[in-house]
Amino acid sequence: MFCARAKRAFTLLEVVISVAIIAMIAISIYRFIESSLRAIQISTKQSNDTAAVQSLLAVLQAQLHSLPPGEIGALLGDTHKFQNKAADELQWLCGPGNGLFTQFADGEYRATLMLKQVPKTNTCELGLRRQRAENKINTALTNQQENWVHLLDNVDALEVRYYDQRLNAWLEKWTDQMSLPSIIRIRLWRAGEENPIEAILALPVKQLPT
Repeated sequence: MFCARAKRAFTLLEVVISVAIIAMIAISIYRFIESSLRAIQISTKQSNDTAAVQSLLAVLQAQLHSLPPGEIGALLGDTHKFQNKAADELQWLCGPGNGLFTQFADGEYRATLMLKQVPKTNTCELGLRRQRAENKINTALTNQQENWVHLLDNVDALEVRYYDQRLNAWLEKWTDQMSLPSIIRIRLWRAGEENPIEAILALPVKQLPT
């Protein structure tokens, strides 16, 4: 005679343990995917920010090398503060044809790299104020033809320094309308970052006639 072996069923405890193990595996997979997506998002944002800053510096370097020759006051710089942080301004003269965003414009323009407060916030954005140059000599500007070109968000501070070979020193301002600094140093602080982005921009040697 053969005795049929009784089939053993899973107990409730075994079912509960199995479900708990599957749930922990699912949670681990979810957290891994979430952290990976977050890392990719942060890395992509940082890469985009880095590319934007590099593009900006490349444009500035090109602009400094294309300053109209023989123009009085072709480059000027001033120092400012916003919420006790550096908010300097760098202004240069753009001619028609090769000026910044003035390829199809007549006359000359002054572009000013500067910070602008975002309305109803304590943060700033970096951008360019472009104005029509009313007078080549006294650098008067026409407010009626002013526009704003947005460049970067969440900028805490902007510091610009000018190296004068004659004084062998870095200056906070550049007010000499008859000559140009040999080097410009730009430091840019992004929101939430302690260390600035620093760039050294060289200028061509152009002494204006007296």
